Amino acid sequence: MSDRSIFRIESLCGAVLSLVACTLPPEREFPKDSDQITLEDICCKTIDVYPDPIVDLMEPKAETSRLLNGSHYIRRPYLEDKTQTHAYILRHLQPMDILLTSDKSQVSGWLIPGYFTHSLLYLGTEQQLQSAGLWDATALRPHLGKIRAGNLFYEATPPQVTFSPAQDIFDVDSVAVFRPDLSKGQKRAAISRMISHLGKPFDMRMDLATADCLFCAELLNLALPELNFKRQSAYGRQLIAPDSIAVQGLNPQSNLRFIGVVFGQRQMAETGSAEMLAATIQRHWPDRSRPSEAN
Repeated sequence: MSDRSIFRIESLCGAVLSLVACTLPPEREFPKDSDQITLEDICCKTIDVYPDPIVDLMEPKAETSRLLNGSHYIRRPYLEDKTQTHAYILRHLQPMDILLTSDKSQVSGWLIPGYFTHSLLYLGTEQQLQSAGLWDATALRPHLGKIRAGNLFYEATPPQVTFSPAQDIFDVDSVAVFRPDLSKGQKRAAISRMISHLGKPFDMRMDLATADCLFCAELLNLALPELNFKRQSAYGRQLIAPDSIAVQGLNPQSNLRFIGVVFGQRQMAETGSAEMLAATIQRHWPDRSRPSEAN
């Protein structure tokens, strides 16, 4: 692919980014009288926000575009150098926790509808896995060296499904943690399922129907079928939006439990409540069925 072709894609995406930024609704508090059903009704209903001609033009170039592969920065990620925040998050993680991250420091982060842009799994340290009775899992045996070397996370990210260290995971703007309600046997089975996809190419089209490549939430869906993630339809395909996973975890009746969220800012980071996270998600999925509020 020529540099001129890549430039055309990046120029087009830049125009789309400008449109998205201009239409993002202003921040607002979570309505006190709103409930979980309201948030579930709003989230991820307008996921196909781009006109079909733009999608048709961008998709064939997705595999080779520098921009769509996440190397085009607008600014530095808010949590990038906040090592104390990294340590704080790590202290609260347990094996098989789900992490959702938001990163609007890259153009690709603005092209993904909603707040969260990525989802992944925390495997755990050697000590944690031993305490949980998971260290001797058959699927993990060839990879114990990776975990001892600090690759404590497992994700589908360009270019492939891989183990990842904390510093790669926390180069983002915010992180939310959710904990599945799983028995030890279910966790061992989940580890076996997810490790079976190691090295599989990343799915830039984010299509659940393509089994030969995986996107981030698709890996979680295959590893943890007990969670029964809600699917969305967009651009003629089935997918799972990270925000939809968050909404499921914010539901007290779900088998996925909200543990906490850290919001990064330029000079600091702060923890947030479930209500704050719900408000943030709601802001990124305005209710199109209601008339716009006057300024």
